[in-house]
Amino acid sequence: MRRLLGFVLAVIVTAAVSSMVQTLRVHAELAAMGAEVPFATRLSAIGHDLLGFAPTYAAIVAAGFLIAFAVAGLIRRYAQRVGPWLHAVAGGAAILTTLLLMQTVLGMSVIAGARGVLGIALFTLVGTLGGAVFARFGATRR
Repeated sequence: MRRLLGFVLAVIVTAAVSSMVQTLRVHAELAAMGAEVPFATRLSAIGHDLLGFAPTYAAIVAAGFLIAFAVAGLIRRYAQRVGPWLHAVAGGAAILTTLLLMQTVLGMSVIAGARGVLGIALFTLVGTLGGAVFARFGATRR
């Protein structure tokens, strides 16, 4: 039950924070082009993306985390000195791999906030945060 709770929390945190990063990056690009984006519009868009983008992205995150956390768990089983924070690295690696795979298969990044080096880095960092959440709440303690 602990692993399931940790996994669900990790996916929710990653999807929600990534959704906010996505929205704020798009708004930053609009502002850089001279468009005014009022604070109320920013808040509304964040809420809209949390309801629209985050659930779909959560399914993608869950698939990546399932593989990454399983591999991290196997590594920890055989490498006794590796701590549970290996899952944080696995979370970041899962998101980076997923973004690069989508870009390769589709020929472009379909997630506007994850475009360019900064966007990929931010989404990867959020994946690392999600992995840390799993390490804290779901990973087996040794």
